[in-house]
Amino acid sequence: MELGINTLGGVSADRRTGQTPTEHERLASIVTQGVLAERLGFEAFSVGEHHGDPHFVTSAPPVILAAIAAQTERLRLMTGVTLLPLLDPVRVAEDYATLDVLSGGRVEIVAGKGNFANASRLLIGQDDPDRGALLREHLDLLLEILRTGHVPSWPATSRPALSDAHVTPRPVQPQLPVWLGATRNVDSVELAASKGLPVLVAGFRAGTYADFADHYREAFAAAGHDPARARVASLSTVVVDHDEARVRREYRAYWEQTVNAAAQRNQGLRQDNRAQRLLDQGFDELTGPEGQILVGTPEYVAERLIGMHQDLRHDLHFLQIDNGLGTAGTEEIMHLIAEEVAPLVRKETALSAA
Repeated sequence: MELGINTLGGVSADRRTGQTPTEHERLASIVTQGVLAERLGFEAFSVGEHHGDPHFVTSAPPVILAAIAAQTERLRLMTGVTLLPLLDPVRVAEDYATLDVLSGGRVEIVAGKGNFANASRLLIGQDDPDRGALLREHLDLLLEILRTGHVPSWPATSRPALSDAHVTPRPVQPQLPVWLGATRNVDSVELAASKGLPVLVAGFRAGTYADFADHYREAFAAAGHDPARARVASLSTVVVDHDEARVRREYRAYWEQTVNAAAQRNQGLRQDNRAQRLLDQGFDELTGPEGQILVGTPEYVAERLIGMHQDLRHDLHFLQIDNGLGTAGTEEIMHLIAEEVAPLVRKETALSAA
């Protein structure tokens, strides 16, 4: 199993120093962490996408990834996720094909509806609230463009019609990988399977991941695709420290504060009561044996990741490192993962694959 680093690009006060980075400092730290990820041996680095929220700086993932590409050679450059229902598929294809050329063929798009995308759809010019229908439509056009670079015709629906359209540049990769992200229901899992695409399963309960992965593989084969081509990735928030009691205490306070603050500024969290459900579900459950937040010693985190791989049999696991620490603290966690977690995980998952 490969390991990647993920950032959502949140801007928050350092839970130890109380200092809040400027946007310049936060963006610079993301680029630095991407470069460090390659140096530490991680296979991939992914950047989330947010619009219209001053608590995030990742409104332009391809620009951030281009800065990382310029300073790396092997690292796969991925998104997490690209809000495809809100974006023009032609522009998405142009942006990421350009990045693929500049990086020498290292780009992978992870497309999805996004957990909080409704709050930003009007800001960036999309007034259709049906994100599921838009995802399917935009995905079809994106895949068509990436396959050939030529669209003979495309009907006018959520965007103007296309006729004999040529989209450039062409990516370096013969088929630039497009994944689908799935969090709370199986719709995206089934869509990925029907198209023969890889899937990233994530959410708040790791226990549901295995069900999604199994369903995906069954649907993938049922759609007539070679089962050997089915690929699964997953994601966990990771906070690792040798002092388990301290890190759980510190992170719990930060987590509760973050959930409450997010509910105050995000209408989607308030409307369907998701923030309160998170708090009711509880920190102990979310960081427990079935939770997706891994808080503890390097040995504990490695044990959890190995257990997840045994359940999911997945190919790639992203470690989400936005955890309320500044640049230095986050890079310290990356070093701990690379030096004390990753060797254990890679050894055990290699044995299970043999």
